[in-house]
Amino acid sequence: MNLPSKVASVCLFFPVFSALASAQLSLDSGQTTANVFESTYFHFRYEAPKGWFALDDTTRLADNKSRYEAQLADALKKNGPNTPARFTEVFPPYDLLIASPTPVTSSHTEQLPRVQVQAMNRGATMKEAGDPAKLISRIPKIKILRRTQPVVLAGHKFVRTDFQFSSGSFLSKFTSVNGDYLVWFDLRADNEKDLLDLVNTMQTLQFSDH
Repeated sequence: MNLPSKVASVCLFFPVFSALASAQLSLDSGQTTANVFESTYFHFRYEAPKGWFALDDTTRLADNKSRYEAQLADALKKNGPNTPARFTEVFPPYDLLIASPTPVTSSHTEQLPRVQVQAMNRGATMKEAGDPAKLISRIPKIKILRRTQPVVLAGHKFVRTDFQFSSGSFLSKFTSVNGDYLVWFDLRADNEKDLLDLVNTMQTLQFSDH
């Protein structure tokens, strides 16, 4: 697995009292039709490039569940079993959409170009929209092409940061605060032209009234 995908899989875990173990798995109330993804949970609509393929929901849900359960097991091993007074929860990034010009068969794909939309419960160290980009910025040999700056898309506040990894791949990351969650769009490509084409798809983003 190359460095960019490792970044996308960064997770945090810490004790949470009175949390529901299944909370991270309740985000799916949307669908992808052709190249259009709609999240009724987060109230937005986004269009990937025409002709692109999205990871099918059955595989995506299974991968989310597997990631959650594996990290919860690791956390319980570190913290000890749950008790009435102490409940351990984990908050790995949750995949909402993964799309690419060729069929996607796993959330662990390295395909380029691709779009990956994720949500993550806001915690102590991943609370603000700029925090995910700060974490990526600490990786050695990463080049920051565009420093974090605010942008407004469809009337909603995001922050955007662009990176180039040592492998030569590019990432443009758009992150927004949505209630108790951070929602981010990772736009990935192996050249700047394809990256710019993906950045332009962010103009298709629409939000509905809550």
